[in-house]
Amino acid sequence: MVARFSAITFTISGTTSGTFQNATLSYHTATVSSGIYDVNITVASSSGTTSGLARVDSNNQSVISVTVSGHTFYGAQAKSFFDTIMALFGLEEAYGGNVGLFTSSAYFHSTGTASMTFGSATFDVTTWIANSLPLSVNQCGYSANITAFTIEVGTPPGTSLTFITLLHIATSSPQNEDVTFKLVSMTVA
Repeated sequence: MVARFSAITFTISGTTSGTFQNATLSYHTATVSSGIYDVNITVASSSGTTSGLARVDSNNQSVISVTVSGHTFYGAQAKSFFDTIMALFGLEEAYGGNVGLFTSSAYFHSTGTASMTFGSATFDVTTWIANSLPLSVNQCGYSANITAFTIEVGTPPGTSLTFITLLHIATSSPQNEDVTFKLVSMTVA
């Protein structure tokens, strides 16, 4: 993702298994050399702010180093820190892999498409909602009893990526959750 977008900010809020979470996640990149990026990452929540700097080689998808709280880590330890810090950005990929399921006419329908702006990026976004609620879904390894659902997806300029700009999902199983994941801004690389 860092090679496609030089900056992204998301918010995530809601309740999962009775635990409330509210966080703002952002990163911005600076090119060091061909395919090598410095990624400045910030996660701000009610429990504090965590920042880090990761050096990433997008040519082979490896994490070279991560610096957090003045300590620099390499190898497997650097990858572990990077994966932990970027975990919530992983929601984009985790749910993004299921966009086909979340836009299947068997369960959902489009309410329309509109041009939306997220920071410096403007593109068309299509909104999908459930045909009826509650909705039991058991397909492609995803199983849930959905009680509320909205997803907005679009393709940022200069990419072919189907990108989630908003996801609101509430489920009663496999766990009680009511979470909203929202794109605030992005800069396409």
